[in-house]
Amino acid sequence: MRIAVTCTEKETIENLADAELFRVYEIENGNIKESELIRTINAGHRIIAPFLADKSVEALICGRADNQAKRIYSRHGLILYPEHSGTTDETIKNFLKGEFNY
Repeated sequence: MRIAVTCTEKETIENLADAELFRVYEIENGNIKESELIRTINAGHRIIAPFLADKSVEALICGRADNQAKRIYSRHGLILYPEHSGTTDETIKNFLKGEFNY
């Protein structure tokens, strides 16, 4: 499974609409296998959603996301987990431990 987290260099970014960086985690057997930082331009949800889907991302963890963003990402097969903050590593570890509110 591949999960993306919107971020600055290390922190989950506040607003999905402002995201230009995504930390993408490869999850295997409930553990982080590897991660990579993907830089984009702030091109909007209609461009970013298919871009992430083409990279086999299945879920996106972010800060704020409006209903339109949720619909767009959903159309591209991504599960959106909004309203999260903290470091990207803490966020993904909490997700994997099941200590994740959504």
